[in-house]
Amino acid sequence: MKIYKIITALILLAGAICFGQSDGPYLIGIDDRLSISFWQEPDLNTEVRVRNDGMIALPVIGDIQAAGLTSATLARSIVDQIKFYNPGISQATVVVTEYNSQMVMIAGAVTTPGEYHYEIIPNILEVIRESGGALPEADLSTVTIIRQTDGKVDVIDVDLLKQIKDGDLSKLPRLKAKDMINVPLSPYGVTAALMSSQSFTGKNIYYIYGAVNEPGVKNLAEDIELVDAIAAAGGTTPEADLKNIRVVMKDVRFSSVLKFDFKNYSDNGRPARYKLKPEDTIFIPYHQENAFLSSLPSLLIPAIATTIITTILVDALSGSDTATPTGGGE
Repeated sequence: MKIYKIITALILLAGAICFGQSDGPYLIGIDDRLSISFWQEPDLNTEVRVRNDGMIALPVIGDIQAAGLTSATLARSIVDQIKFYNPGISQATVVVTEYNSQMVMIAGAVTTPGEYHYEIIPNILEVIRESGGALPEADLSTVTIIRQTDGKVDVIDVDLLKQIKDGDLSKLPRLKAKDMINVPLSPYGVTAALMSSQSFTGKNIYYIYGAVNEPGVKNLAEDIELVDAIAAAGGTTPEADLKNIRVVMKDVRFSSVLKFDFKNYSDNGRPARYKLKPEDTIFIPYHQENAFLSSLPSLLIPAIATTIITTILVDALSGSDTATPTGGGE
């Protein structure tokens, strides 16, 4: 019996704590839709939208303030005014049918981006769940909240992945009405999207530089993976920094730089293997204690870019020499 009383007390205490954290009754806001009914005069029942001035228009009494009031307070205010015209009305019911003032928007790598409306706006993780969840290629470590306040735009960075791993969602920033959440694609997702568009098909080669035994230009075999590409370059040297390997993926429109932690891959099998694309460039940096060697990738980047551009120009000029002139008749 004593244990039962203790459990009961804990349940009641938990309920009191939850109630204390509540924001209280919902306050009607601009753009909300309301259903107003009079059980004594059902012909007066109506549905209205709260205008930008916070008012609503009702039969008999006209405009009345709604924004900033609870449903119960607005119902009493309606009865107080309408009973002067119809003393038989002593009760009104106000129900919020659309919480449009409590809207947040979510965009990016989620299943169903768009607007979501709430009576009480939840945390960012719950909004992502309601949108159908993040896509497999989403980068939850660089989620952003875009908030407009008094004509100024604030961008709040959220490492949602870290909060989930830590199991502490209390540190998540609190969402406000009209916030926009952006869930970006991870580098792997960008790669997949670009490659699926088939926007670039380059030469069947790849470049590899840095802490490998045989750097330079290599032939790109079909479906070769990053691990195999490094092995084909003679493997890494003892000075290689395997935590910070970079792959520059070339594209006609822009380039994406991918980061790979091979030590994490060897320990945990993550990330999944990456298949090289035509003219990818692999940089394997040296450990920081090798100061001069670690600076080589940054020195090589301009030279590599110049080489690639020169190759493209040469190809273009060669193509123009052999092109068939247009115009003229037979």
